[in-house]
Amino acid sequence: MITWMQKHKKYLIITIWISTIAFIAAGMVGWGAYNFSSSSSSVAKVGDISISVDDFNREYQILYRQYNEQYTALMGKPLDNEQAKLLGLEDITIKRLIDKALLENFALDSGIRISDEDIAKEIQDIADFKKDGVFDASLYKEILKQNRLKPAVFEESIKKDLMIQKILEIFPSIVTPFEKEILSLPINLQDRLFIQIVTDNQIKVNITDKELEEFYENHKDSYKTQKEFEVEIIEAKLDDIQPNQEELKNYYDENKANYATDGVIAEFDTIKDTLIKDFQKREAQKVALKSYVDFKDSKIEGNKKTINENDINDDILQALNSAKDGDIIKPILDDDVFITIKVIKKIPQTIQSFKDAKSKIMEDYYPIAKQEAFKKYVESRINLFKGVDIGYFSIDDTKPIPGLADFEKQQLLTKVFNTDKQNDYLIVGNKAILYKIMEQKMLKDSLTSGVLNNIKSVFLEQTILDFLANTYKITNNLRKDS
Repeated sequence: MITWMQKHKKYLIITIWISTIAFIAAGMVGWGAYNFSSSSSSVAKVGDISISVDDFNREYQILYRQYNEQYTALMGKPLDNEQAKLLGLEDITIKRLIDKALLENFALDSGIRISDEDIAKEIQDIADFKKDGVFDASLYKEILKQNRLKPAVFEESIKKDLMIQKILEIFPSIVTPFEKEILSLPINLQDRLFIQIVTDNQIKVNITDKELEEFYENHKDSYKTQKEFEVEIIEAKLDDIQPNQEELKNYYDENKANYATDGVIAEFDTIKDTLIKDFQKREAQKVALKSYVDFKDSKIEGNKKTINENDINDDILQALNSAKDGDIIKPILDDDVFITIKVIKKIPQTIQSFKDAKSKIMEDYYPIAKQEAFKKYVESRINLFKGVDIGYFSIDDTKPIPGLADFEKQQLLTKVFNTDKQNDYLIVGNKAILYKIMEQKMLKDSLTSGVLNNIKSVFLEQTILDFLANTYKITNNLRKDS
């Protein structure tokens, strides 16, 4: 991670923004959804920095989209959640977030601070927010709004990324002559490889109830009922507010400074739709706050209902988790409705019976059982397969390997050059690559300074992160089922 960011510092912010937009698009079509059953408000805490469920889901779906592009190109079908789990995307996601949090802690403790001006400059440089080459504040707000991103949340992410970018600048990555000599030795080594690619398509798994029951007993906490709440709800809908032309003109005159770009105030007619939404939000909030006061004074009653965690957004769920029975929660905006909630009773979660949870247990256990059966099959083939001669490869070779995506090829080469076995295998998702090393040879020193600098950065990265991991306490709340 550090290696890439050092090499592409000036592209760090825009890349993260583009990935964020990609993540939202992915999420809208159901890619990479990850289910949390933990009652914790964060998936991890590193030092003083908490990693929220939203942080995890954003990073997870960015990764999911990246892997899906390569997987689709290679396999001709989209990556599904089962394959994502086999690829270990959850582990990769949480490691990335923890690494970033370690660097952020270090940056804060090193006295690095990011000003509002720094954040504004980065945002104004993002092409997506420009109209005719100039930053457009209305476009910025509209894009965030369309993607359900609050400006404060987005700007905080920019602040964190800038902080990490600044701390990365202090890490040296230029190799010395001695380092060049040492680092070149393993890189110039090439192995002649014979490989065979097999998939788990032919693997049949017969799962007994006994196996499922054993899995259930070891993972009972993963099969709790949904969080439920008995509540009273009062809604203030934005669509119930319909301003006339005069009200909208007055609102524009009072707030036109908020619709300026580079000192130029947008014309009323060009931003009318935005003005209507902003007016509705302001007035609906007033209605909601009045209802909140009347609710607390027992002047009005809400609509009684039972809701579960899947019915509500993260802000409401977090407020409900923090509230006590009898509390009345201040209005929270959910899409186009301000919702005021009185908590009548929190319904405790209970562990589902084996019978009630059986279908979910099978869903969770099947890929594990199938992968274990696949692993045994592959291990039985290690010394029997003949394979195809794919020629000589070095650890950083850029040549493609037929049948493998780039990330699969790199994982294979990493395995080949980091183990001392002549015959071995690598499982990636639903495929296994069996390989044997037939010959080895040394190349003349052909490494560029850029390659060597990147190698040094990799070693430096691990050293720094290992040091920081021992410096800051890491608490990982991510639930694992395997």
